[in-house]
Amino acid sequence: MEVKIALDGMGGDNAPFAPVKAAIMASQIPDLKIFLVGKENILKNYLKNGNIEIIHCEKEVGMEEEVSLSILKQENNSMYKTISLLKEEKVDFALSAGNTAIFVTLAIRLIGLIKNIERPGIAVLLPSTSGNFSIFVDVGANINPKPSHLLQYGIMGSLYAKKVFGIENPRVALLNIGKEASKGDELRKKAYELLQNEKSINFVGNIEGQELFLDKADVIVTDGFTGNSILKVSEGLTRSIKTIFRREITKSFIGKIASFILQKNFRYFSKKIDYAEYGGGILLGLNKPVIISHGRSSPRAILNAIKLGKKIIEEGFIQFLKKELE
Repeated sequence: MEVKIALDGMGGDNAPFAPVKAAIMASQIPDLKIFLVGKENILKNYLKNGNIEIIHCEKEVGMEEEVSLSILKQENNSMYKTISLLKEEKVDFALSAGNTAIFVTLAIRLIGLIKNIERPGIAVLLPSTSGNFSIFVDVGANINPKPSHLLQYGIMGSLYAKKVFGIENPRVALLNIGKEASKGDELRKKAYELLQNEKSINFVGNIEGQELFLDKADVIVTDGFTGNSILKVSEGLTRSIKTIFRREITKSFIGKIASFILQKNFRYFSKKIDYAEYGGGILLGLNKPVIISHGRSSPRAILNAIKLGKKIIEEGFIQFLKKELE
């Protein structure tokens, strides 16, 4: 079965280079058709591959632009066109590394929410010390959620873990400042009660910040503001660890020898903690699959987001999710 993707060629801090390079690499994946959306005169200069089709549009959405009615009605920008291709069923999923707030709003307006879902949430994969990962939701779609939204994230995250990643009985946890049910603000307290009373999920209670990467849960639920902040801190910390390690280990002759001997191990370590290995995140709660990549995504990160989207399609996740929720 051929999977078709609409990729925003103008979205992200590193656009158009990063999405175009990712598209070129992804064109080698069997049964994948890529529609690259953006300014044709710019994009075609990068392309020499017949398996990538350019969908021309005149405008792009800046990373600093705010959500406005004029932007949302601007049909000739790359974000709007990317989502429109999905709405019109010309592609199977849409992906952008551009302005998250505008992309999320456009997706809600054009694609619509699954019945009984109030607000969507972005679910990304967090690496863990065990070599596995946790599904972390939300990381920026909904910064002022209601307790019921967090409950829905827990339910959808659990179904995502089951269907796409084959986890039989996913452990669902709520990110909080303590283990006890009484900890946290009113949002967390009420969300805890809702999650605890939800029979369709395996709720294991609160999880604290220091446990995020320790494989204590398969699904970790939080609000979009907290989730986005944690994601950015972890990315910055990862870069800092790599920089400090390289600098310190090469200060001495013995360290340089050790660095040479351990370079394979270091590459494995870097790969395991690098967010680029986990690509983007699915916007859970929509009628069709929309994938969001980090604004600073490299070609490799976008490539992995494309692979994630393809897997989501092949597993029939959205159909499964709608059936379970409706």
